[in-house]
Amino acid sequence: MIKKIILKIGQMTIAYFEATGQLVVLTVRGFFSIRRAYNYIDQIIEQFIFIGRLSLPIIGISSLFMGLVLGVQIGTQISPQTPAWVEGGLILRSILLEMGPIITGLILAGRVSSGIASEMGAMKVTEQIDALRIMSIDPVEFLVMPRLVAGMIAAPVLLVFADTIAIFAGFISSSFTINLNWTGFVKGMRHVFNQFDVYTSLIKALIFGIVIIMSGSFFGLKSGHGAKGVGKATTHAVVLAMIQILILDYIISATLYFIW
Repeated sequence: MIKKIILKIGQMTIAYFEATGQLVVLTVRGFFSIRRAYNYIDQIIEQFIFIGRLSLPIIGISSLFMGLVLGVQIGTQISPQTPAWVEGGLILRSILLEMGPIITGLILAGRVSSGIASEMGAMKVTEQIDALRIMSIDPVEFLVMPRLVAGMIAAPVLLVFADTIAIFAGFISSSFTINLNWTGFVKGMRHVFNQFDVYTSLIKALIFGIVIIMSGSFFGLKSGHGAKGVGKATTHAVVLAMIQILILDYIISATLYFIW
């Protein structure tokens, strides 16, 4: 029994590292293909609309309630002896450094990674990807690269949108919770504002965007046959993207903390 468990763990570990290596190779190929991005402007714009504009409603709603919850939670934890304007700074840093990038990344992982994996999986099942190779068209350049470029642009833009809504929602919530006015809220934000927090937030969004696109593309291109294979590819893409986002969030935060 123990021998079977150890064997299973070993097989899973080998499969994980093998898949990781293949994902890294695909990512490198995607970046090398960017030098020919000017040939795929229409596809990049189309993917930007899919990733960006169509994600605005769900990200906007999520950010709104994220800010409202932060305002309530932080407001109820502040000591009566603590100046109310402190909440503005706490909300700003919480959203910029963690809540904004994480929530935006997880939402995009659920929506975009699944969409890319299912689309590419369906193309593989119907042998459209094989047809591209027969016509001497590189699937990575034709399918992955436009999505990669669009994701690298759309993710930081969506993060700025999400952070803005969350901060204003945090102020509205704070005004009802502890009667904090706008002047005090801005004072708190100015007191703790650091330009490197903005850079950290944007760097996270950029990296998360790459992870989301490449996870969906990798499992889409590796999809098995039939509806079951496409379904598994979609599930694996979303799960991997979410796990990578949480792991990379810690790595980026720890690394930039020591650098800045």
